[in-house]
Amino acid sequence: MGDETGTTTHVLETAAARWESPAFRRDERQLSPNGKRRIIGSFSHGSMANALPQAIGAQFTDRSRQVVSMSGDGGFSMLMGDFLTLVQYDLPVKVIVFDNSSLGMVELEMLVSGLPSYGTTNRNPDFAAIARAAGAYGVRVEKPKQLTAALRDAFRHEGPALVDVVTDPNALSIPPRISAEMVTGFALSASRIVLDGGVGRMIQMARSNLRNVPRP
Repeated sequence: MGDETGTTTHVLETAAARWESPAFRRDERQLSPNGKRRIIGSFSHGSMANALPQAIGAQFTDRSRQVVSMSGDGGFSMLMGDFLTLVQYDLPVKVIVFDNSSLGMVELEMLVSGLPSYGTTNRNPDFAAIARAAGAYGVRVEKPKQLTAALRDAFRHEGPALVDVVTDPNALSIPPRISAEMVTGFALSASRIVLDGGVGRMIQMARSNLRNVPRP
């Protein structure tokens, strides 16, 4: 991204992943504000679905500036109709959708509260196909090795573009501070899931997240 890129994000798992992931910490210069590059979000309210409307407003004020909208699949779906506004006015916003087919932060909040998650799974369409049907550029990323080329091609496209990045639904966004209450709640919910026959689910979750544990 350029030094004057404007980035919008909604504040749930997308923002947590953006600030806390090891990948971001390795290359944070790509997204960190620098006086010219700005990040806009509804950080005090923890809102969903604000990224795309904010990106539309930012791009309208300056069509020459690169604007990027970053959303989870849940937040993008809530106001997906706004994508048609990008096409209608040919706004060159680049939309990145982190697609884990779930309301990931809601699920995590339930787990650390001792509650097995319920109603947090999304049955998503191919968002890239929807973008193409609307007349924009759309590409779907299903493997990590496809990501670099997909982003490069999307950013080279002169009009609106969407990159649908399929991510692991079992990968958790680890908070910067973990309290004893969180650990207790997660252990309780995990026990309930196992007793309800979800041993395989917990094993898969462990496998997905062990690779993200910081090594000394």
